[in-house]
Amino acid sequence: MLLALLISLVFAYRGWLGALPYRRADRLAGSVLTGLLHLQLLLGFTLYFGLSPWTKMAATNRSAAWHDPTMRFWSVTHISLMLTAIVVAQIGQSIAKRAATDAARHRWAALSYSVAAGLLLLGIPFASRPWFRV
Repeated sequence: MLLALLISLVFAYRGWLGALPYRRADRLAGSVLTGLLHLQLLLGFTLYFGLSPWTKMAATNRSAAWHDPTMRFWSVTHISLMLTAIVVAQIGQSIAKRAATDAARHRWAALSYSVAAGLLLLGIPFASRPWFRV
């Protein structure tokens, strides 16, 4: 999914900054990206609502979940960021498909995919998260 995001970003910025026509490959890259994001959403919902021990623990004691950074991240922050990123990417891709000019199509795709990438990166549990600290 991150590779599809990177490819879509490259296509969108190359088209926007290079004043290139909006081609079938640009549309296909955006469609693949949003399709993979939707698949990731379904897998995430399965984990979140059915299999995740973090959300089960958070559901039993909401007050404690807010005070524990790890539990708060998994039960609230992660799903909020990821869901928002998927919505932003989908809306941007939909607007890009319907924009009047090729420059507008590329601009909408580039900006919305950039915002989505930022949100996705914020939601990924990197080493700076508390549960990876030594």
